[in-house]
Amino acid sequence: MHTLTATAASSLSLPAENYIYTIAPSAPGRFAAISSDDSLRIFDAANLDRVSVISRKTHGAGVTSLRSYAAGESQLLATGGREGKVKLWDARAGTAVAEMETPRNAPVLSVACNPETNTIAAGTELVSSQAVVAFWDIRSPQALRLQYVESHNDDITEVSKLFPMEYQIPNPWPKIIRTNLTRTDGLVNVYDTTITDEDEALVQVINHGSVHHAGFLSERTIYALSHDELFSVHPATDPDDPAQDPEPVHFDDVREPLGCEYVVQLCVGAQGPYLAAGNKIEKRLDLIPLVSRPAWQFDQENLWRLPGAHGDEVVRSVYLDEQSQSVFTCGEDGFVRAWRPADAGDDDAQAQAGSAKTSRPKDKKQKDRFKPY
Repeated sequence: MHTLTATAASSLSLPAENYIYTIAPSAPGRFAAISSDDSLRIFDAANLDRVSVISRKTHGAGVTSLRSYAAGESQLLATGGREGKVKLWDARAGTAVAEMETPRNAPVLSVACNPETNTIAAGTELVSSQAVVAFWDIRSPQALRLQYVESHNDDITEVSKLFPMEYQIPNPWPKIIRTNLTRTDGLVNVYDTTITDEDEALVQVINHGSVHHAGFLSERTIYALSHDELFSVHPATDPDDPAQDPEPVHFDDVREPLGCEYVVQLCVGAQGPYLAAGNKIEKRLDLIPLVSRPAWQFDQENLWRLPGAHGDEVVRSVYLDEQSQSVFTCGEDGFVRAWRPADAGDDDAQAQAGSAKTSRPKDKKQKDRFKPY
């Protein structure tokens, strides 16, 4: 086991009693955060207290999702909101440069971006018996490019990356998108988005149950995590080989074997994926490597522990920053925290991290490099 020490913490100047939902990269050395006060803020990785507010009312009815839309030198961010809009923000100018509306103004719960194809996709709440996966070309944001409305019968909690699969012919429009659904449906669906007919576009269905997060570990491998912490890994099917029936790997409920109370998300770094698992009673967060050889398993001997985490509050989002060799977390205590490897003999630093409170701690510098990559 390895240890990370909290080196800095900031409330991002949020009003008291607010959560920070999600953090995402905005530009090299800068990050964006959305919060329960409906704000969109940018902070500096080297100084968390260096904060700029892009919008105090990002969506009015409430912001739900945040994704980076990194296109060349532009600093664009995509957000989704409960009023049924997806907005594209210029972080440098501090303004929304495009707005897209969902059918029937269905609240947006999840967003995905692919700047290479000028694509934004969103998953919505169930409205009038329909949950929609909607696609736009940002060059024509007023026109809905494509939508699927029949594959899910409850809220769509996440939309994954958009990319072509190895076995498919390259196409200007992204070929495959994965969406997943929570509650009664519990499905992870894979679509061929070059096909408008929804029945024909649906190339794979995974029934996982009450999906919290799902996504691609690689172009050929999909993971799924449920709200009751069931985890599984599934090979992607080849739509050109209908006889193929790949066997999934089911880990079942990971809370007891991993010694955690909840799972935040799965993070993918340069050296592979890590499951971010939290324990409020013990006030810690673990980054546990998920390895595929000799078989899919969790490498608990090489986990990275964040003692103290966000105290007895839930961690909501984790980002592995390879540029600064740091980990950034945010949570329901209303703080963003930065973490780096602890010195072997720095007991004071580890003790401070282990007793983290919701007060505003002073920044503490570390010189080690973060090396889980």
